[in-house]
Amino acid sequence: MLLKAILGGRYMKRIIAVALILSLLLTVLTGCNGSEEQEIDDEAVKAAILEEFNNITQIPRTTGHERAISTYLRTWAKDNGLDVVRDSSNNVIMDKPATPGYEKAPTTILQSNMDMALTVKDGVEFDPISTPVKIISQEDTLTGDGTSLGASSGIGMSTALYVLKYAQKHGPIRVIFTTDGEEGMSGAKKLKTKYLEGDYLINLGWNQEDTINTGSGGSASYEMIRKIEWTQPQNTLPYLITLSGLHGGPASKEIGNGSPNAIKIIGDILAKAQGQGILFELASFNGGVSAETIPEAAAALIVINESDQKKMQSIIDDAMDAFKGAYGGIEDGYSFTYAAAEMPDKVISFDDNGSIISFIYGIINGVQSMSKTYDDVVESATNIGLVSTASGNFACRVSAGSTSDVGLYEITTAHEAISSMCSMEYNVSEGIPRWPDHSKSKLFADISQAYSLYGGKPNAIITHQGSECGWFVKKNPKLQVISIGPEIENPDLPEEILKLKTVTLPAKTILKFLEQQKDLPAEIQ
Repeated sequence: MLLKAILGGRYMKRIIAVALILSLLLTVLTGCNGSEEQEIDDEAVKAAILEEFNNITQIPRTTGHERAISTYLRTWAKDNGLDVVRDSSNNVIMDKPATPGYEKAPTTILQSNMDMALTVKDGVEFDPISTPVKIISQEDTLTGDGTSLGASSGIGMSTALYVLKYAQKHGPIRVIFTTDGEEGMSGAKKLKTKYLEGDYLINLGWNQEDTINTGSGGSASYEMIRKIEWTQPQNTLPYLITLSGLHGGPASKEIGNGSPNAIKIIGDILAKAQGQGILFELASFNGGVSAETIPEAAAALIVINESDQKKMQSIIDDAMDAFKGAYGGIEDGYSFTYAAAEMPDKVISFDDNGSIISFIYGIINGVQSMSKTYDDVVESATNIGLVSTASGNFACRVSAGSTSDVGLYEITTAHEAISSMCSMEYNVSEGIPRWPDHSKSKLFADISQAYSLYGGKPNAIITHQGSECGWFVKKNPKLQVISIGPEIENPDLPEEILKLKTVTLPAKTILKFLEQQKDLPAEIQ
């Protein structure tokens, strides 16, 4: 099959040559550039991009282990006669000068992260540090064999390299490949401002063919701590409440999907028990893994009196029924249990117990507001991602994000208030800067016009999820920024699917955009 040849890379030059010859013959025979010629051109572009993508997938590049892919990119630049720099964060910056007649055209920056979010199916053994991702090719799609594909950054890099190699008419082009783009975005954060001296920046990490990303939310993280006084248990019946097996996932991506938070579910049960006069003793409360992840599991060990046994069981039964009714169609593999446990050696003091449960019950969580401009887009949300008493003190970590500065301020104020009321030590850290909506920029207008030559008219969209673009705009507020990419289903999951028919659209759009920028000013409208 053609795609197998493309992915193998063995016949790439021959395929491209044949495609170009056929394209020229068609022009001669028909005297025009028809739709059939466009399809042949698409195949040549697709072949070149997928050959590069195949090369990239042979290099393990999970987040935190980008040295090898960074070296590959730097070598690629040198082999293709480009100026290249690799900084102390392993970011790679390439420069291509303007072609004759385009010296006064705006400087365009193409950007993609180089790492990938590597996720593996249950039961699949895979070493992300040393094993390349294996690609499964079907007629119209690519997938990973038991793993995520890494298409967002992989095709992003491949598109940028294609543009560098094949652009014929263009102003100054800079390409920036950043590290740690899938997690902390430290590569973008540490990138020197001088590398962002330009007019336009096109991020290549978007995963929807019919939209252009024009903005993203800013974020913050919070830590709340309360020192605990421990005492001997006075009650007689220990029980463990456990909720596990929820979907969870990154809060920035999943919080708008209505997924339950295991910590809040158990916290609400305990708050209801306190409200009905059950004087349980709390021996432990642990759940979640990080502030940025919706907790898929949580557990609380309590000790109750025999006189409260039936009342507590009734509360648990009601909670389980309510959970099934609310989330039974969303969560299909969960476990919700309430079982007798071993007697703990110590329990949390009465005052500390009350403060902890009041805090978990009172802290806001989940979606706080939806965008009034964009349909089905979360404006502001917050996630209680981790609670723990394992260290001997109570610790809680929370994240928040908003496409509005006011929205993030309101969340921060609410977290500060509940922390103060419950006598918690409180710390807040700024996260990713907000990327303001650039849908009114000249860049968006020009990219949309070029885009429409090869596909339908794209719509602008912003996202609650933080983006590297937030750092770029903070470092250069005059920079106009948008993000485009092919259609990718289930990005960063083992079920990830790249739609091959959409692979060429970003590259062709950028080439046309660059050609049309001759002597044009880059003013934000």
